[in-house]
Amino acid sequence: MVIEKVRPWCEELERGLADTFGHDRDAIVEGVNGGWLEAYRLWHGQAYMVTRVERGELTCCCYQGARVCEAMRWMRAQSSRLGLTAIVFFTRRPGLPRLLREFQPAAEETVYRIKVA
Repeated sequence: MVIEKVRPWCEELERGLADTFGHDRDAIVEGVNGGWLEAYRLWHGQAYMVTRVERGELTCCCYQGARVCEAMRWMRAQSSRLGLTAIVFFTRRPGLPRLLREFQPAAEETVYRIKVA
């Protein structure tokens, strides 16, 4: 797997993750620039992701692009090496559990947003 950290935030990350941010874009950019989130380019730009480690878990905050199962294998190996207990994905894609079925993902929460203005 070809994986490269990217920092600071740049136009390449902006394009590579544009479909993933939701309302959290500014917080993600700030986190990558501040070093508490890590951004990656996978397979020379076939995919991009942003992760963090917190409370013994690896959280994938954003992932856009191809080869998500291969990326998950890498994340699982890294998590095991670091002694982490779980990998958490934030997603708006209902098909993600089907794509990752070999890893037996379990849904733990659902978020509903009620717009006021």
